[in-house]
Amino acid sequence: MSTPESFGRGDDLIEEITASDPEEIVGRGPWELFWVRFREDKVALASFGVVVFVALVAILAPWIVKLVAHPPNAQYPDLLDQTFGTPTGPSWHMLFGVDTVGEDVFSRVLYGARVSLEVALIATFFSVLIGVVLGMIAGFYRGVVDTLVSRFLDVMLAFPVLLLAIGIAAACSLGNGCLGGLVKPGLPTVIVTITIVNWTYIGRIIRGQVLSLREKEFVEAARASGAKDSTILFREILPNLVAPIVVYSTLIIPSNILFEAALSYLGVGINPPQASWGEMIAEATPVFNTAWWFFAFPGAALLITCLAFNLLGDGIRDALDPREAQ
Repeated sequence: MSTPESFGRGDDLIEEITASDPEEIVGRGPWELFWVRFREDKVALASFGVVVFVALVAILAPWIVKLVAHPPNAQYPDLLDQTFGTPTGPSWHMLFGVDTVGEDVFSRVLYGARVSLEVALIATFFSVLIGVVLGMIAGFYRGVVDTLVSRFLDVMLAFPVLLLAIGIAAACSLGNGCLGGLVKPGLPTVIVTITIVNWTYIGRIIRGQVLSLREKEFVEAARASGAKDSTILFREILPNLVAPIVVYSTLIIPSNILFEAALSYLGVGINPPQASWGEMIAEATPVFNTAWWFFAFPGAALLITCLAFNLLGDGIRDALDPREAQ
């Protein structure tokens, strides 16, 4: 049977435990938990470092070229093989060698990074923006709105993606472009093409998420309190979509980089003389046996960049997964 003395000893024991462990237990928010889990993923951290390095190289490309290379569109025919007129390989003067017309491959690889990242980031932003808005509207309102958006998504997804992109890019890469000259040939055409093709995937993902969230208790509570639909969408539902939006964005960026490279390789993307990894690979294909460097360096840059973004996206997805929380 408990005695008053035993209760006193219990109070003393609590005080001893508190005194021996003075550190307070502090709760962690979801983003703090994300950062803790992300730091433990060494592959994701290394991939993040590669992505930052590629971004810095792209931003600083003009200054790097001034220091150690030559202008990307300048031609040096005297550096070609004087007997056969073929490209010459890497040297101290040309770090990555020259291409078929004597252009500095190193400079063009650097400027190709600028094009790839610019296309990927801008196209991803607009794809995610359109997909999120239409997906939220369709999932929240249901009914006729959901039917129209969903059927339009089904029609868009039924098209062969690459053929649709080639058709749009080819139509807009001639003359003054599309929409009365609003979409110019070259970089704007590629961005618009990728946006039109890729928004459908994020739209379907967001619609499914909103269909689930709209039935949650916090949404019902907001409705009961008289909140407007716009308030519920942007203050209650949208914050709960941040994690899938971030994950999908990091995973779609490498796809967009490859999309741009594929369109440029097929001749309906970035137009010469502007440097693009896909266009460089296309030019290097016929002379691969005799000028491996012209093919290898832009190909390696494309491979490393896409791999880094993919691994970074996987790491972010794992870190944001609630099932990984401890």
